[in-house]
Amino acid sequence: MEEIERLERRIEELSDAIERSRRLRLAGRISAVAGPALVAGFALGLVAYTPARMVVALALAIGGVVLMGSSRSSTEELERALRRAEAERVAAIDALDLVDLSDRTG
Repeated sequence: MEEIERLERRIEELSDAIERSRRLRLAGRISAVAGPALVAGFALGLVAYTPARMVVALALAIGGVVLMGSSRSSTEELERALRRAEAERVAAIDALDLVDLSDRTG
């Protein structure tokens, strides 16, 4: 039973970590789009150009792509760990050899 409880906690932790990783991936996507959009704004004259803004735009674009890729890898790794923990939990429950009481008549 302690092993099942440990696995339940692990599954919950992994689920939370997956959600955080997905949020980071979304932030990466937003940044990867915002940077080039800012550069396009410079080119079209919609945004006043300054060197500092150009650095920010490039940092957003590059950082967004890196964050997106890193978060994708992390999410995939966490999802694999979650599937393993769920399989271990099922195996631990099956090992308890529980008795089905629903077949008994009162």
